[in-house]
Formats: sequence, C-alpha cells, structure tokens
Amino acid sequence: MRLLFIDQLVIPVIYFYARLPAGSSSVSQGQTVVYTVVEVNEGQGYDSATGRFTVSVPGLYAFAVQTCIPAKQDIWLEIVNQNKTLQRASFNERSTAYPCVSMHVFTKADVSDQIWVKAAYSNSQLYSDAYRYTSFSGTLVHL
Repeated sequence: MRLLFIDQLVIPVIYFYARLPAGSSSVSQGQTVVYTVVEVNEGQGYDSATGRFTVSVPGLYAFAVQTCIPAKQDIWLEIVNQNKTLQRASFNERSTAYPCVSMHVFTKADVSDQIWVKAAYSNSQLYSDAYRYTSFSGTLVHL
C-alpha cells in the first residue's frame, strides 16, 4: 500500500478497477457479479474470487459500475454495502446494439464493510469485449 504524506498526515492510497472477461455472462437474481480481471488493486481491498471490496480504512468512498448488455437483453443491478442498497439501475435493450450504462455512488464506509454489485430483481445478462468493458471500481475519497 502506498502512502501520501501531507504535513505528517498519512493518507493511504486505496483504489481498484476490475472488469469481466470478454463474452456474455448471466447473473441470477441476488447473485454477486464477480469481476475477475483486476487491472488495479491498490490497497488490496478488492477480492476477485468473491467480487467484494472490503474496507480497510474508514472514510468516504466513491464507487462506479459500467455494465454492457447483449442485444435484446435486460439488466437489474445494484451496488450494496453490507446488503443495504446504495444505488440501483435497470435497462431494457430491444435493439441489436450492445449499449453500456453506468451508475455511481458515494458512501461512508467503516472498517470491514463490504461493497459489491449484485443482480437485483431478476436475472441479468452482462457483456464485455475488446471495445466495451463491464467494470466495477472504487476509491477512498476522504478520511
């Protein structure tokens, strides 16, 4: 973990960016989306085996999710902290395109809180390829 020193104040650098591998994947209602391709994991808070980010430093965090959808499919996803919904989104795609949508949230989080993305009301189809990433990211904004 890298640290930034400002007048003897130690501020940890914590952020992650993970995405799905190329192809389509289905997530059942209530299931966690597990982003297995980890591009960055400063502070080692994101677990690519469970899809969950575990807070090691309490503070204000920002999280973002981008989800791409196969043609003629739906998504119903939410970002949760300790099973409490922080942000929710749905999208119905009826064309032959492969659109991407995003959602963002800021939240205060305590040590050991876990934040993750899960399928909300029904099954969701997710899509990634070389031109579209389905991803989950987060960073510590303020102590």
